[in-house]
Parts: sequence; C-alpha cells; structure tokens
Amino acid sequence: MKPAELVERRRFDHRVVSGMSGDLFDFAAYRTSADLQASRDPVVTTEDAGEASKYRMTLRVPTLIAAGEFRAETVFGVDLDVRDYPLAEPLTWVISDPVPWSPHFQKGSPICIGAEFWTARKGHVTLGDLVVHVARLLNWDEKGRGGGYVGWNGEAIKYHAAHYRGRPLNPGLRYPALPAWLLGAPAEPAPAFEIVERRRLDR
Repeated sequence: MKPAELVERRRFDHRVVSGMSGDLFDFAAYRTSADLQASRDPVVTTEDAGEASKYRMTLRVPTLIAAGEFRAETVFGVDLDVRDYPLAEPLTWVISDPVPWSPHFQKGSPICIGAEFWTARKGHVTLGDLVVHVARLLNWDEKGRGGGYVGWNGEAIKYHAAHYRGRPLNPGLRYPALPAWLLGAPAEPAPAFEIVERRRLDR
C-alpha cells in the first residue's frame, strides 16, 4: 500500500471506531508507542486521524479472569504499523491486568484473533470488525474454530465446557455496533477510502 493510501486507511479506521464509541466500547488513538504507553498527546481531530496508528481500546464485556471470577472490562492495544497492513493483521496485546482467562489471551503475547478472521479476508476487514471480534472472544462467543482448539489456556477451555457447555458467558450480551454508514444505511456521505463491502463479508 502506498503511503498516501495508508494515511487514508488510517483515517478510515479512525472514523469507523469513532462511530462505535459508547457505553460498551471506547478508545484513544496515538501516533507513537511511547505516546500510547504514557497516555499522552492523543489523536482527537479528523484532520490528524491519518497519523493514528496505535490504539488503546476498552471493551466493557464481562469476562472470566479465573474459574468463576469475572472482570467487567478489558483494555487492549492495537498497533497498525505492521508490514503489509491491512493485508496483514495488526499487532494486538492485552494491557489490563489480570489477562482474561481464555484460550485467546496470554500475558505478553498477541491476542489470538485467528487467521480466518483477518488474513483470509485479504484486507476486506476493518478495525471496527476487530473490536467486535475481540468482544466476542471475551464473551466466549467465537464462531468457526471447531473442536480440539486449545490456544493459550486448555484449563479455561475445560472449565468453560463443564460450566457453559459451549455457550457464551452472557448469551444476550450486546456487542459494540459498526457505524450505520458502513453497513449501507444512508446516514452519512460515503467515506473517501472504501475498504469493505458488507455483503461480501456476510456470505
């Protein structure tokens, strides 16, 4: 992707997650890893959104942190500065402590989002889709891995199988919603950078 296209993609990503912010999800965007670590100089304007490549994201999705013990929210980081983004998945990691007790999360390791979620889509996936996907992972509501998956935490899988029998932790949980304009509703003008076609992703 050319530098100018990457700037537009970053601006697009920022616009998508900005349209999702609310009670269930919030974020702060930064230009550098040092700024993210220090929570300083966030990107807050549309004009500067093309410079945003690091995100601190907060999901208010109750999730297990130990057998029978829940935490109300999880904070995770996202770094878009990876080679071949958006064809390659962004770097992700958990910031909050303790780390969710799940096969997809481990302290000091990337979130196991699954190649079938990002890489297989060949760039036709948004940062907002990633937010919803991580929310589903926190709620043990992932589709498509199949039996036998162990990931980072086999003990958590055994506990979930015994107590939830394959069901989500909270079956009726609402997830952060993608912006209406991304889904095709005529709420706002079309973005300058078109990255996703919802009909293709939903097949």
